Amino acid sequence: MNALKNTGNQLALLGLLLAIGCTMVWFNQAEKVALPENRTLFIGVWLSAVAFAIAAFVKKPSWPGRIAALPALVIGLFLPFTVSISEQILPPGAIQVGETIPNFSAQNDRGEVFDSAQLRGSPVLIKFFRAHW
Repeated sequence: MNALKNTGNQLALLGLLLAIGCTMVWFNQAEKVALPENRTLFIGVWLSAVAFAIAAFVKKPSWPGRIAALPALVIGLFLPFTVSISEQILPPGAIQVGETIPNFSAQNDRGEVFDSAQLRGSPVLIKFFRAHW
């Protein structure tokens, strides 16, 4: 039997494509700092990938289908879990875009002390990137 004609393989492939596609969009949005506040659509797509992967196993796919279904399960379960446990709430008094940063000092990548006062008078972009988890 042709591997792509097997319903289990098709379901597994669909689950994998959904999981990878949704993950790519998620990280693209995260890189742009543009993740939506309501993440229900992302979680729904990831969980749909899980449902397709489970349905694929029920239909007894051949080995390519099983290989496709496993990452769909892992991705589709892991990412919604991390999104659900990592609330992104700004604390009161957090610095907003366009505001002046308070003075601070820290070590740079060479171990030298850096003082934020050196930046006064010039436009500066400071990006603290933390993924959602």
